Amino acid sequence: MTPRCWQKPQSRAPLTLFLLISSLLIALIASRASAGEKSPKIIILELHGLKQGIIDENLEGLPNFQEMLKGPNNDQAYVYLPQVFTTIPAASQPAVTSMYTGLYPQRTGVVSTIWFDRTTYKIRTLISYAQTRMNNILKEGGVKSLFDYVGESGKHSMTTMLMLTKGADWSVKSGALFWGNASLLNGFRHGKWFPNSHYVDNKTLDGFLTGHISAYPKSLAGIFKYHHLVPDVMVVQLLGTDLFSHFPVGGLRERQASMEEIQKHYAKTVLDPLMGRLIQKLKELGIYQDIIFILASEHGSLRIKKHIADDTLHRSLKGHFKLPRWGRGNSRADAVIMLGACTKEVYLKNRESGKWMDPPQLLADVKPAVDLLLVNPDVKTSLYAMIIRQYPGERHEGLEERDLWWFFDWRDYQASTGDDTAFRQALRPLSEMSDHFELADYLIQGLRRQYTRETAPDIKLINKKGYYFERDLDKYGHHGSYYPDDCIVSFWVAGPGLSQVVPGQHVYHAHASTLDLVPMVAHLLGIPIPEGLDGSNPLAKLPIPTNK
Repeated sequence: MTPRCWQKPQSRAPLTLFLLISSLLIALIASRASAGEKSPKIIILELHGLKQGIIDENLEGLPNFQEMLKGPNNDQAYVYLPQVFTTIPAASQPAVTSMYTGLYPQRTGVVSTIWFDRTTYKIRTLISYAQTRMNNILKEGGVKSLFDYVGESGKHSMTTMLMLTKGADWSVKSGALFWGNASLLNGFRHGKWFPNSHYVDNKTLDGFLTGHISAYPKSLAGIFKYHHLVPDVMVVQLLGTDLFSHFPVGGLRERQASMEEIQKHYAKTVLDPLMGRLIQKLKELGIYQDIIFILASEHGSLRIKKHIADDTLHRSLKGHFKLPRWGRGNSRADAVIMLGACTKEVYLKNRESGKWMDPPQLLADVKPAVDLLLVNPDVKTSLYAMIIRQYPGERHEGLEERDLWWFFDWRDYQASTGDDTAFRQALRPLSEMSDHFELADYLIQGLRRQYTRETAPDIKLINKKGYYFERDLDKYGHHGSYYPDDCIVSFWVAGPGLSQVVPGQHVYHAHASTLDLVPMVAHLLGIPIPEGLDGSNPLAKLPIPTNK
């Protein structure tokens, strides 16, 4: 009698076939890997505040940059983009946010460094102890970053960025101790309580390679050791050029050095040696040959020709407009003035309705503010252009409003009788800026794509080149202007791994944008370029080399 627990053995053929197929697949993968089919790894070196041409025109004196960009024998693949436009404003936080999202400030929600929100009556700033405000704004708006797109494609990313880390798998952030030490060092050495640029960049690279204090597992070495992989996208944000341009040391200030001289000095003495350390570490890890470097900057820098007191506009308006002060919050004020550098923004309430979301009256609110500003000698000394906000379909005072801004011809207005008719006649189409600015088309586009309805000021003052509103009269250089020195930077896409994707040496002479970074990285990684971006992919426009 056959026991019930016994069953007839089944054929082993399916199992044998499965093992055979698995072995073949493993062998195929191994053979491809041994044949050198590796995906490139991208390191974005964001050289914060670096002017156009500083690296490009001085490679002979920058041997490590030379090796990264052109190779030791000058035969390495690269793409050089000498005409890359930043987003407006050319200020750190909004420019960085746009660069790593591919969207104009209007769509990221980070419209400036500091702005007034008419719906909440709050002044929004992006500096915080936890360094999370930019990330929170992107999360609230459902805006994806480069790191989000990389993660969605199944790849990995890490960053040493100061404030934008949304979506990154690993983030090495500098803390209060880091910045305190940097400021203390500068205080001892140069008597200035401002972060020491060399210390900041040196420690940032340390953080990327091995981490700060307990951050080793998030560093490149830690990820390589514990996860046995190299992130596909890595961002090293070096802020030192920007810091050094604000407060140069080493006799540069005393001899009235130009901004080009200051940044060339910093590139040679600080940045190039750091690049040598980076190259050496990547070679030690055995990954250098797969690296694509992207050298980027989110804005340039200008030397300050003249300081204008930061409270100049407050002194102009305080006698006729209720400004925020102790005991009177923003909701009860008639006007709110932002801190500014090359520009000043004035937000006006509709004083008849008492509501911030109602457009201010042109003749009862905007004109009196303009008149008060134009009688201030400090304003007239620094002012180059003025623009005034339109409210299409919302305000009906005898002028048809079709755009977001008017260009206000304040010089003609001052030479007129100054009455209501003269004020209306001075409100010109924004296109008339083309007679005043070298970068007029770019500037007009940027102004139209900066603010939202809730965050746009009513009066915007644009200073002359090199004229800055400032509290610290020792500051030597600044940024945020609408002039080429700030708004045009240069990019490089290079490195030994580039030839896997883009062979040959190319110079892209057409204009490009910092908004193009996200689609360029997607192209280099071979992942789908996200839809709906404001940036495009210049790499797709390069000539395809022909086989000889």
